[in-house]
Amino acid sequence: MDQVQLSRLPRQPANLLPISSGVRMDAESLHKAMLNLETYPGEDGPVTFRETHISQLYFTARHVYKVKKRVDFGFLNFTSLDRRRFYCQEELRLNSRFCPDTYLEIVEIRHQRTGCRVGTGLEGEVVDYAVRMKRLPQEYMLDVLIKADEPTLCDEMKRLGHHIGKLHLASESRRHAGGRTHTETVTLNWEENLRQTAPFIGNTLPPGCQALVTAHVARFFDEQTALLQQREKSGFVIDGHGDLHAEHICLSDPICIYDCIEFNERFRVGDRIADLAFLLMDLEYRNRRDLAKSLLSAYLETTGADPDLPTLLPFYKIYRAWVRGKVLSFLTCDTSANPAERQTARLKAQSYFSQAISYLCPPSLILTCGLMGVGKTAVARELAQVLGATLLRSDELRKQLSGLAPTDRDLSDFGRGIYSTNMNEKTYQALLEEAESLLACGQTVIVDASFALRLNREQFRKITKKNGVAFRILWMTCNEKTIRDRLRRRQASANEASDGRPELLDRQISTFQPPLQEPDVLQIDTSTEIEYNVQLILCDLAEKMPEKLPDN
Repeated sequence: MDQVQLSRLPRQPANLLPISSGVRMDAESLHKAMLNLETYPGEDGPVTFRETHISQLYFTARHVYKVKKRVDFGFLNFTSLDRRRFYCQEELRLNSRFCPDTYLEIVEIRHQRTGCRVGTGLEGEVVDYAVRMKRLPQEYMLDVLIKADEPTLCDEMKRLGHHIGKLHLASESRRHAGGRTHTETVTLNWEENLRQTAPFIGNTLPPGCQALVTAHVARFFDEQTALLQQREKSGFVIDGHGDLHAEHICLSDPICIYDCIEFNERFRVGDRIADLAFLLMDLEYRNRRDLAKSLLSAYLETTGADPDLPTLLPFYKIYRAWVRGKVLSFLTCDTSANPAERQTARLKAQSYFSQAISYLCPPSLILTCGLMGVGKTAVARELAQVLGATLLRSDELRKQLSGLAPTDRDLSDFGRGIYSTNMNEKTYQALLEEAESLLACGQTVIVDASFALRLNREQFRKITKKNGVAFRILWMTCNEKTIRDRLRRRQASANEASDGRPELLDRQISTFQPPLQEPDVLQIDTSTEIEYNVQLILCDLAEKMPEKLPDN
C-alpha cells in the first residue's frame, strides 16, 4: 500500500476496520479507562503505562496496547479517529518486516455501560483503536543491557550489525512519494526540523546552536547534492526503519527490531546510512562508542565497504540527534504529560542537541581553569562524554604519582605535601606528556586541573600548534558562597579525589592568575546548569570547525 498524504487521507481505506461514530471520549477519560485491568478481557495485570510525544503504551502481563495521541505536529496528524485507525494498520503492516509475530492485530476500544473494553467483536461504540503486541523480554532490550553493562555486548553488536546489514540489503529500493527526489526530501526534512525547533531557542537549545546547524546544513547541500543524487540512482535509498535506536531493539533470538516509522514515509524512506546513523548516534549518546565501533564494523562486513560513509555518516548523525532533541522538546510542552516526565524530557532534549553539535567540533585540547570547588570536574565529565574525549584529571594523576589511591586524603596546608611546587610541576608535566600522546592519535583531550598559573596554560597551548588541533581554556567562575558550599559537600564524599577544602580557598585566590587577556578563553558561569554550559562550550568549539565538512 502506498503511503497516503496526510492532507488526502481516504475516508475508508481498503481492508481496514470499520469506522464507528457516536460516543466520543476525551483523551483523559480514555487514559483512565486504559489503566483499568477490566478494560482488557482475558488479560492479567498489573497494567503499567509509558508515553512518548505521540503514543501512550499500556502494558499487561503478556501484551502491549499502543494508542496514538490525538496530536498534530504537521509531519503527523492523529487528530481524527479514522487517521488513528489508518496509522495503526500501517504500523502493523510495516513492522512485520523487522519484527514478525510480535505485532498481532488492531483492536477496537469500545465504550460500554460499565466502562471500556478492548478487543474485536465486542458490543458498544468504538472510541479509539490500539495496536496489540506481544511483550518482548525486557532483559534482552538493548537499552537495558547497556545500563547493566552486560559484558557480552560487543559480541552482540557484531550479531546486530550483521542483522541490520542483511535487512538493509533485502530492503526495497524506493523513490519518495509524489515524485519528490531524495535530495528534495532530505532538504524538506531539515527545513521542517529547523522551523520546528525555533520555538525552543532559549529553552532546550541556545541561539548559537540553531545558527551553527543551519549553516552546516546549507553548506552540506551546496557541496554534496551531486552525491545525494548519485546515491539515489545507485539504489542506496531504501524503505527502512526510520527510528532505529536502542529502545527499539530486542537482542532475543531472533533479533527483534520494532516501532518503525509508520506515520510519514519521508522519515522512513532514506539512505541506508541515515538509518544506521540513528543507532550509531544513540550508542555514542549513551557513552558506548566501543559498541558503535563494533556495530559499524560488522555492518560493513555484511554490506561491503562504502566510500561515501565518511562524508554522509556525520551529516546523518547530526540529523538524528536533532530529531531526538526536537521530539523530546515537544514532550516538554505536553500539558497532559506528568511534570516529572516533562522535566526529564527537557534535560534529554538539551543532551541530544549537544550531541548534534558535537559532530561539528574539531579535534581539540581543552583545559579547565578555575578555583577549587568551582565545578570544573562536573562540566569536564559531561563535556568529555558528549565529545567522546579523553578526560585527564590532575587530582587523580597527582595521587598516582605520589603512590596514593585516588580517594586517599592529603590534608596538608596549601602548597605543602603532594601539593608542593615540586609536585605541581611533576603533575603538570605528566599531564602535558599524556595529552600530547593522545592528540597525536587524533583524540580530543580535556585536561581537568586548576591551571592557576599562566606558565602552565602556555605550555599546553604550544603543543596544540604542533599537533594542529583547536585549543580552548574554559575559565570557570561563580560566586564565593557557592564555591564554599560545594567544598563542604565534597569533604563529606568518600569517593572524591580532590582534597580541596574551604580553609584553603583564600590562599588559592591570592596566588591564582586569571586568564583575563589571554586568547582562546571562554568564561563559564558554573552557577548555571551543566547541560546549558556544555551547549555553550560545544557551540564555541564548533565555530572553530574549518569550512570543509567533517570526515570522521
